[in-house]
Amino acid sequence: MNNVFISVLMTSYNCASYIRQAVQSILNQTYKDLELVIIDDGSNDNTEEIISAFSDSRIKYKKISHYGRSNALNYGLSICNSDWISIADADDIAHPLKLEKQISLLSGTENEICFTDSAFFKGSKILFVIENNFNSMTVNNILALHGHFNNSTFLFNKSHILKYGGYKESLETFEDYDLWLRIKDNSKFIFVKETLQFSRIRNNSLTSGNLKLSKKNIYEIQKPHYLNVERYFGIEELYEQISFKGWREFFYGNKNLCRDYWNKINLNKWNSRMFLAYLISFFPADFVNYFNKLKVRLRLKYLFDKKTKFKGLDKEFHKLLKEVSR
Repeated sequence: MNNVFISVLMTSYNCASYIRQAVQSILNQTYKDLELVIIDDGSNDNTEEIISAFSDSRIKYKKISHYGRSNALNYGLSICNSDWISIADADDIAHPLKLEKQISLLSGTENEICFTDSAFFKGSKILFVIENNFNSMTVNNILALHGHFNNSTFLFNKSHILKYGGYKESLETFEDYDLWLRIKDNSKFIFVKETLQFSRIRNNSLTSGNLKLSKKNIYEIQKPHYLNVERYFGIEELYEQISFKGWREFFYGNKNLCRDYWNKINLNKWNSRMFLAYLISFFPADFVNYFNKLKVRLRLKYLFDKKTKFKGLDKEFHKLLKEVSR
């Protein structure tokens, strides 16, 4: 699909420290036929001043009262001029080839949605990369446990999303996850298996600021879908259903209930990851939360793969940082 006008939708709340780089990374896209719709969700910093310094006519800036990200996203969708929407976060940096590579994979069918791989960074250092490489896992398997699709790599058709009610405004966080669970069975997921998004890790962001609240929100979002995991996620084998329910409790719920589920599975069905998680489940909750927040497994994987699979990524990122900071 070529020669399609794209609306890039960016919401912001007090992101003045980072938004200039985020905006510049969109303006630097090799795919030029776009508008950048920025919805300022009632910021009380100097975001407006920073945006007004840009002279690019493709920028459309709107400041609204602070009602939360879901509301800002839905309002943004209502004023975007294109049916094809790319989501951008106000503290992230997009690779200049991101939109070009995404749009080239789409046929134009309304239910297509596209994601890319993402690197997560702090300061000027990449800490880990999340790939949409499922191996034997399906999209349903991934979404059953929240998954790792990055909302700021999300490219979709507005009509398809609005058909399912858009973003749920009662949610303060993980509104993207809730949306994907609602649309997954009627969508065609397409993945660009390249690192085309650089997502900033911030201690005060909505999703990282209160880990206990985040886990509770995810657990609640999943609840209706776990009433029948065979129906909602296509998980047919009984032991797999029990396994997934255990993993859900391990990540977001009750560790005792997690062990209760897994104790029902024959040991020959366990894998090394489940054995390790079972042992970790006996540790204090605060320790487990801290361990999960550090993303130790992902950080170690990136260190091991830096000189092979991700060779040159650090150098490319530092070059990109310079380009968006001029």
